[in-house]
Formats: sequence, structure tokens, C-alpha cells
Amino acid sequence: MALAPFLAMLGIVVVTILGDWLLKTASLRPNWTGSSYLFAGMAMYMMSGLGFFFAMRHMSLASVGVWYALLTILFMTALGVFTFGETLTGREMLGIAFAILALICMTRFA
Repeated sequence: MALAPFLAMLGIVVVTILGDWLLKTASLRPNWTGSSYLFAGMAMYMMSGLGFFFAMRHMSLASVGVWYALLTILFMTALGVFTFGETLTGREMLGIAFAILALICMTRFA
């Protein structure tokens, strides 16, 4: 796979996770409808849609889905472990390993 679609997927995940954080922050506010966090989160999701458009021009839909899922799992796991002090169970580590294996199976070797 070329580097540009991978970087697009990486960017999509980072922007989406930032959008999730903004939306969660907005949901905790008493007056969420006027919250700048809500609109910023919506903007992050719009930007991730543009990233998906670019990635889908260069990758199959199945590959986009697997890359997105795997990168999201890895980033959210890192956020939980390093930011919130969460620990991983053996089952969770096995799940991450299976996600990586799924990506390997979905990769086209051309």
C-alpha cells in the first residue's frame, strides 16, 4: 500500500478521536446545544469524512474498514492505558492481536 492512503487513515483516526473527545465534553455541559465543543466535534467528523473520501480513492472499502478499526482500537487503547491508567486483560490483548491478523489477511500483496 502506498504511504499517502495510510497517512490519510492515520489522520482520519486522530481527527475522529479528537472529535469523540469534543463531543463527550459537549455532552457533559448543561447547555450542550450552544456549546462550541459540539460544533468543533461536528467539524472534526466532517474532516474525517473528507479523509475517508481520499482513502477510498486508493483502497478497497474492506481495507479502509479494517485499517480504520485497527488504528482506532490501537489509539483508544493507548489513550486508556497512558492517559487514564487502565490495564489490559489477556482477552483484550488477544483481541488486538486478532485485529492485527485481520489487517494482514485483508492486505493485498501486489
